Amino acid sequence: MSTRVRPADTTAVATLAAVVATLAASTAFAGILGDGRWIVPAALAVAVVGGVGLLGRTLRWWPPLIVPAQAAVLTMLLSALFTDRALLGFLPGPAAFAELSGLLGQALTVAQEGVPPVPVELPLQVLLCLGLGVIALLVDAIAVSGGVPAVAGLVLLCVVAIPASLAPNMLPWWTFVAGAVGFALLLACSGRHRHGSAGRDRLDRRGVALAAASGVVALLTGVVFTGVGTEGRLPGGAATGYGSGTGGIGLRPFTSLRGQLDRDSPVDLFRISGLPEPTYLRAMTLRHFDPARGWELGALNTGVDAHRPLPLPTGTDTLAPGPTATVRIDPVGYRDPWLPIFGVPRSVDGMGDQWRYDPGSGVVFTQTRQESRPYVETVTLPSPTPQQLRQAGGPAEVDPAYLNTEGVSPRIAELAQRITADAPTDFDKAVAVQRFFTDRSNGFRYDLSTGPSTSGNALEDFLFRGKRGFCEQFASSMGVLLREAGVPTRVAVGFTPGSRDGDERVISTNDAHAWVEAYFPQYGWVTFDPTPLRDGRTALPEYLNPPAPAPSPAPDTGQTQQPPTDSAASQPETPDPGASQQEDPAPEPQQPGSGGVWVATGLILLAALLLGAAPAALREVRRRRRLNAVHAGAPGAAGVAWRELLDESTDRGGPPADTSGTVRSTATALLNTHELDETTAQAVHSLVTAVEQEWYAPTGHPAPTATAPPAEALPQVLKALSEHAPLTWPQRLLPRSVLPRKPKPQHGTT
Repeated sequence: MSTRVRPADTTAVATLAAVVATLAASTAFAGILGDGRWIVPAALAVAVVGGVGLLGRTLRWWPPLIVPAQAAVLTMLLSALFTDRALLGFLPGPAAFAELSGLLGQALTVAQEGVPPVPVELPLQVLLCLGLGVIALLVDAIAVSGGVPAVAGLVLLCVVAIPASLAPNMLPWWTFVAGAVGFALLLACSGRHRHGSAGRDRLDRRGVALAAASGVVALLTGVVFTGVGTEGRLPGGAATGYGSGTGGIGLRPFTSLRGQLDRDSPVDLFRISGLPEPTYLRAMTLRHFDPARGWELGALNTGVDAHRPLPLPTGTDTLAPGPTATVRIDPVGYRDPWLPIFGVPRSVDGMGDQWRYDPGSGVVFTQTRQESRPYVETVTLPSPTPQQLRQAGGPAEVDPAYLNTEGVSPRIAELAQRITADAPTDFDKAVAVQRFFTDRSNGFRYDLSTGPSTSGNALEDFLFRGKRGFCEQFASSMGVLLREAGVPTRVAVGFTPGSRDGDERVISTNDAHAWVEAYFPQYGWVTFDPTPLRDGRTALPEYLNPPAPAPSPAPDTGQTQQPPTDSAASQPETPDPGASQQEDPAPEPQQPGSGGVWVATGLILLAALLLGAAPAALREVRRRRRLNAVHAGAPGAAGVAWRELLDESTDRGGPPADTSGTVRSTATALLNTHELDETTAQAVHSLVTAVEQEWYAPTGHPAPTATAPPAEALPQVLKALSEHAPLTWPQRLLPRSVLPRKPKPQHGTT
């Protein structure tokens, strides 16, 4: 009879290869993301999924339990990193799930409408961690548990295909190299090599099943991500289609704007000729405000054919005096279903077929995919006087939705009333609210690095605490305050006038902007800009130049400020860099999950330590149990001692684990491998004799008297092994004897 010891599996190496391959494929996202804040949390998600899979296979969990365990731990990680309401800091309860659901909703909006490179705000970090964690789970299940790494390539291909389809240019070359190297490593290190036709049949059946499942996953992934990106997305198709909301002040309609502002280098979008004076280029207007989701476009009506003479905007009876011009607009780097226009358009021509003009929203749009073409706009730039706007009266001939403030907190309504308390007309109210933001004594600062708030009270965060942001926060907040003061208002998204280049003006991605348009009976929609830009890019009309005696109280103190001087009212005030350094910095809004990062980091470190110590701990428990059994002379003590000796040899890299044959031939190989002396060889011989007696002798047959009992022989051999072949630290931390082994036909006992 003979003993066949099972060889060690390569599960740990295969798991590491799966983790590396997933991370290598994820480098493709560097081509569409604006910064690297996603790397650490995403790497944690992938590593945790792989670690749980390795732990489950090492401890020989029931295989169907491994995937649910990986999903559960991934959910805990997301709760710890990105929520403030997780139980004990990491357990996902209903509140944590609600936070994660909200963040994922915002992230999907960013993914659908973001312009690469997209800044990696908190919602997008959640989406990337979840997505790459699921990818890591699939690769682990297919390549490591399933043993068919080639099939996992379909899943990894999806990871690369998504950013490749969204990037405006070719992805960086090194991302392709990283993905290829990762997949090659996965092929080299994964899979189980079975012998015999039966094993091949099982592998073939498993490979076919997993290939089919992976194909379905790849197909579904492609369907899900087909809608990602703005190019070709058609506005006006449904009431909630293009402008459905997000969390924060109004992230969804501003996503493209934020992507343009965050570019490392500006890209020219338009070349303008024939513009008589600097003014804003409007792409779209936002009508509906939902406190929980932000500003939304709302439904567009069918409008009128944009190639014909255009009617006046809804609610406009009289055009104030102002220049009329024919302006040529060349979209050198712009492509979108929105056609940006200046002022009050009278006609638009040259842009192609099937363009519509909506007099209610003041936008030109198309529902067909078209190439960008130069177009010519005949435009009037009305410039009413402050006196005309103060005297504007009559019914508001616009949609009542432009006054809707349903759901806005009473605190914001009270602030609007304080700001406009001494303003007798709608125009004075608008000037007072604008000056509230541009007066540096109120503490508001333009800061492109401050991302949109993701809390449930984003508007309050900006108005009462953060006071930092870019044009999105300023325009959104002014729009709500004016509505609370009874002035019909909408938010416009487009571009500032850009810079001069000879006889032309050049508008780039740096000129992306948002502002406010307030409605005045007879005169229609009038521009106000609350954003205190530092570089003078604003183009305020003449009616805002004269001073207007509108008070500007601070939000919390209730104190009334003194009217500014004439020079202060001529333009929005820009914070003085020297003075701003002396002011107390405004507290940062608390971001969800900021406290959970430290908890998650500690949990990850603790999990890593426990995972790293698990093999050594398992080996030590097994060793002590066997030594106690041998010392007590329990039934089968010789066999227990023999298995302990084989494991000690395996831990030191010895060949017994791969040797088939008799117990004596295995003992001879052990002695030769570790170069043990004659005294130790006699102890090994005594142990072998005891094993043979125990396994093969008839029951009750006495053991040879010259043979030392296992309780004496085993400690002597183990001591000799420690002296002649001491364990290294890697061998102690990751003993080979505890790794899973393939089942082999065996004789005798194991």
